[in-house]
Amino acid sequence: MKYRIERSDSLLFTAPVREHHFEYRIAPWNDAGQRLLDLDIGVDPPAIVASHRDCFGNQVHHAELLAAHDSLRLTMTAEVETLLANPFEHDPIPVARERSWIDQSLRQAPRLWDFVLHRSELTPSLDDELLAAVQRLAVAAEADDAEPLEIPSWRDGEPLLDQLQAAMAWINAEISFDPDAASDTVPLTKLLCERRASCAGLAHVLVAIVRGWSMPARFVAGYIDAAYFEADDDAGADAEPRPQRRHCWMEALIPGAGWRGFDPSLGLLADATFIRTGIGRDAADLIPERHSWKGEAEVASRVTEIQVQRVE
Repeated sequence: MKYRIERSDSLLFTAPVREHHFEYRIAPWNDAGQRLLDLDIGVDPPAIVASHRDCFGNQVHHAELLAAHDSLRLTMTAEVETLLANPFEHDPIPVARERSWIDQSLRQAPRLWDFVLHRSELTPSLDDELLAAVQRLAVAAEADDAEPLEIPSWRDGEPLLDQLQAAMAWINAEISFDPDAASDTVPLTKLLCERRASCAGLAHVLVAIVRGWSMPARFVAGYIDAAYFEADDDAGADAEPRPQRRHCWMEALIPGAGWRGFDPSLGLLADATFIRTGIGRDAADLIPERHSWKGEAEVASRVTEIQVQRVE
């Protein structure tokens, strides 16, 4: 499938700023799963835009505006061809050899350990101590559903792919998907207490579960087909589509297949309708924009508009 992606990010400051350095992680990847056919980045006020790859391989665009300015607008237009039509298609490894396949991959690429061992507030170890803390918070908050959580555990003799799908089903049953939930960086303890989360929060839950199985898992940000943002069928004929926005999911290293995406917010395996822009240990590695400037100003308003359209 081919997609055209248009994105604009507009910032307005409370007063002029100067010596403004900024980074953006918003451009689609160019790899075995998708081809970046065209990319155009624009900045107003004008600036020379350069790019580099961070330690995860994400493309980072950056520029400096030395003169005083009170606003910034960045635009991106990209054309991408996605290639993964069937996420289930691969040469399966016998279940008895899956763990050894993972172990061999870790020996051959030691950097993969980042996606096994990393723990943070966003993807902590889901041990008894954390679950007890979640239970105490839920009881104190008089939550409607304060029943203890039973995190899916590893089951010997079952394919990893099947266990991941079961874990997604568990998340769908226990935690509500709320696209308007608070920011991507809500601590997992708070999220599990409230039992609702954005796509990023649900991805963090699945990442934490899979790392608890000692399997490599990573956080992914990107865009998805506009069809996922269409108005609900029961919203009425005059209902407008929901605004498109950045989407998040996770990837696990599947024996015989490599990295494959899992989206617990939609309950889907990532296919050719998913367009990756970045990977990291958690959402903190993939903040779309980072800024630093001189001056006492703050950001007065921030507006992001995204349009993803299938062109073929």
